[in-house]
Amino acid sequence: MKALKYILFFVIMHVAWLQSLHANNLQLNAEKAYAAKDYKLAIENYEAIIKEGLVSYKLYYNLGNAYYKNKELGKAIYNYELAHKLSPTNQDIKNNLQIAADKTIDKIESKENFFVGAIKSGVVSALSETGWAWLSIISLIIALILFFIFYITQQLIIKRIGFFAGFIFLICFTLSMILGYTAINDKSNIRFAIVLAKESKIYEEPIKATKSKFNLHEGTKVKVLESNTEWTNIKLENGNEGWLPTSELGLF
Repeated sequence: MKALKYILFFVIMHVAWLQSLHANNLQLNAEKAYAAKDYKLAIENYEAIIKEGLVSYKLYYNLGNAYYKNKELGKAIYNYELAHKLSPTNQDIKNNLQIAADKTIDKIESKENFFVGAIKSGVVSALSETGWAWLSIISLIIALILFFIFYITQQLIIKRIGFFAGFIFLICFTLSMILGYTAINDKSNIRFAIVLAKESKIYEEPIKATKSKFNLHEGTKVKVLESNTEWTNIKLENGNEGWLPTSELGLF
């Protein structure tokens, strides 16, 4: 029985080693192809790695770069978004995502005011859910320490400093809790997608026989309201809604 376990363990480890070796070869081939400006071959190798289930933010980032160089803007933005989802604080990903997004055709104005839009798109994504959690914990601890100092000290200046500084960190704790909850809620409940097709018709109903409402172009980011294997109901920042084939989207 023990011999069988050892054999099974050896087989599993050998398969894992072969898979890792194959992935490393694909990675090297992709890097060489990218350096040689053969972006199509680089894309094929990066996609092959993903199909094997070996994903990371660096892989999506590199694949996004290859698509961008290959002038496939929609797929570039889609992979940048996947990379950003795994590493929301990475500045290189943010920069390339912004550069690519600036090249999209559709410029959709949000119904929300500037402040609300900035909070949702900028501040909430500034840290990961774990980052917001740690910030709230640290802020609360510092606030409690400062209030404790305020309580035990007899010096008026230190009392004032302890009280006001503690109050500021208490506000920081509250805000970080709210933003952390928003980040978790966005990740779990709100889905987005990127238009991958050069141009997509948006229909009133999930049937191509119905009249199209408007068109969207590759790279446009949309909110997903409902989705199945054939059709996806999307909503834009300006409030417009419609249906388009799921195959023309990259959901994340």
